[in-house]
Amino acid sequence: MSELRQFLSTYFSDSEPDQDEENVRVFIQKTNKTTQEQVVIQLQSFMSGPDLSLMELGTETNRWFSDLTEAQTWLKGILDRITHTGLSSAAVVKDSNGTPLSEGDSVQVIKDLKVKGGSSDLKRGTLIKKIHLVDDPEVVECRVDGSTLVLKVCFVKKA
Repeated sequence: MSELRQFLSTYFSDSEPDQDEENVRVFIQKTNKTTQEQVVIQLQSFMSGPDLSLMELGTETNRWFSDLTEAQTWLKGILDRITHTGLSSAAVVKDSNGTPLSEGDSVQVIKDLKVKGGSSDLKRGTLIKKIHLVDDPEVVECRVDGSTLVLKVCFVKKA
């Protein structure tokens, strides 16, 4: 329950109730998927378990709930925001100029790059078609001359 406790005390301790959606958005931007998943699991367990203490929850979140139903409704709203905003949407991948990239886009290399384990290098201006987005928003996969390469997005721009 340490991730849940840290999540509640960090993102809700000094905020107004109308900022809950923004707090969830900030949490999703600043944390990795593993931490987000842990918070969701712990939140679900906390809500369904007999351990739900209004006093403890109110202290962690700086909110005071009149009854257990009100607390569970608030927690369900937070849980829904996390799962719909964070876990269901992929991170936005952006090129060196900040332009969002999509699956299948064409990109251009902006700097000569040495290819590890390869006999040739990628020259500046090389056009790469049909990129593949992966879990990491810092890299894209592509095929060049029959080889699959992983390129950092800071070295490409959208063509």
